[in-house]
Amino acid sequence: MNLKKNIGCGILAGGKSSRMGQDKALLFLGEQTFIERLCEELNDFEEKFIARGDRQELSAAGFNSVSDDYPHRGPMGGIHTILSLCRSEAMFLTSCDMPFLTKELTEVLCREMTEETDAVIAVTAEGRIQPLCGVYKKKLAPLLEKQILENNYRLTVFLDKITVKYVQLDEKQSLKLQNINTQEEYKKIK
Repeated sequence: MNLKKNIGCGILAGGKSSRMGQDKALLFLGEQTFIERLCEELNDFEEKFIARGDRQELSAAGFNSVSDDYPHRGPMGGIHTILSLCRSEAMFLTSCDMPFLTKELTEVLCREMTEETDAVIAVTAEGRIQPLCGVYKKKLAPLLEKQILENNYRLTVFLDKITVKYVQLDEKQSLKLQNINTQEEYKKIK
C-alpha cells in the first residue's frame, strides 16, 4: 500500500484520563503537549483525524477534530468514528498517551498492511499486544459498530474476529510505545 495515498492516521484523545487525574493529551513533555508531539510525528499522512470523545475542543493544524459517534465507549468509539469518516482505505491509529511514538515506527506498521489483512497491530518485545498502535481498514467500521451496539467495548474481542497481522517489535521500538497513564509514570519521563 502507498503510505501517503491509502493510509491516513488518527489520534484517539477522547478518554477520561481518570488514572492520571488530568487530560493526558494536554500534558507537557518538554515544550510540547503529548498531542502536539504526536501531530508533529504523524503530519506526513495525507488524511489526519483527532477523535476527541465528547469534549468540545481539541484541535491541531491539518487534523480533522471529530467527536465520537458513540461517546463513553472507550477507544472503540473513537476508532469507529475515524473509520466511518475517513476516505483512506486504512488508518494508522494511536492513543494520545504514547508521546514517544515516531514516524519511523508508524511506517514499519503501515508497510505490513496487505490486501488480505484487516489490521496490523504492534506487539512489544515483551509480547504485549498494543491494539492502540496499529493500522485498521476502513471496511471494519460496521463490525465495530455492531460490537459497540452489543455493549462490548473490548478491542481484544474485536481483534479475534478479524484477520490481524501482529508485528513483533524489538526492544528499542517497544520503548516508543510507552503509555503514560499515571502521575508516577509522568514524573518518571519528565
